[in-house]
Amino acid sequence: MTTHPKVAFIGHSEAGSVIAGELIKAGFDVVGFDSAVSKSPVAPMAESLEEAVAGAAVVLSLGPSSAPSRVAESVVPLLAKAALYGDLSTGTPAVKKELAALFDDGSYVDIAVAGQDPVSGEIPALDVSGTGARKLVELLEPSRLRLEYVSEMPGEATARRLLRSLLAKGMAGVITDSLWAAESIGLQNWAYREILEEFESHSAETAKRYLSGTALYVKRRQIEMLDVVGMLNETGYESTMIAAIEFTYGRILHGRKIPFSKAP
Repeated sequence: MTTHPKVAFIGHSEAGSVIAGELIKAGFDVVGFDSAVSKSPVAPMAESLEEAVAGAAVVLSLGPSSAPSRVAESVVPLLAKAALYGDLSTGTPAVKKELAALFDDGSYVDIAVAGQDPVSGEIPALDVSGTGARKLVELLEPSRLRLEYVSEMPGEATARRLLRSLLAKGMAGVITDSLWAAESIGLQNWAYREILEEFESHSAETAKRYLSGTALYVKRRQIEMLDVVGMLNETGYESTMIAAIEFTYGRILHGRKIPFSKAP
């Protein structure tokens, strides 16, 4: 098996374990270090941060959002010249930019899990941005990892991840609120089946219709929401989502355009 450059993993996460496993399969020399974990079922563990980082062409940080700066500051003086620091920790785009400033130009890579490979269903797809992003894509090309170069701007990969999170968590919140509302009326079983059928019929065209329909008929939909409020007032259920929906409609009525909608 061909041996590729050394990759060090600092910290641990589920996605990190999958990535490490794929790199090992591709012939990379992988080592991990975590002050809280002495053994790993995926890669051999170094006894110190210095040992893990020494000679590594890529150092991947999997630390939590509460400690990314501490990890980065510890790695900076240990990082070999021309080596890359890949930041998979959580945080905001602003935090990523601050961390990037700690490293030499061309060394920092903002990495965000974008989803799973549609074929295998297991290998995560990764968005990468920052001045070292292109080099990281080239170095890890021998593996089955799916890396998408975003830009040289640190934080942009993280911004994509957080926007995906807003969409996913927003939909989950609306579904939950709808089921609670249905429960207050005794229609939770019907509502659950209706939700499943609705999602089974969704496509890209559905999203386009939502955007354009809201832009064209926002006044009508605002009136419909008033009826929903009236119904739920009768049951005593206090919706967690209606206020946010009404606020969104208010912005549209006051002239805020909906991107990509076919509105006059």
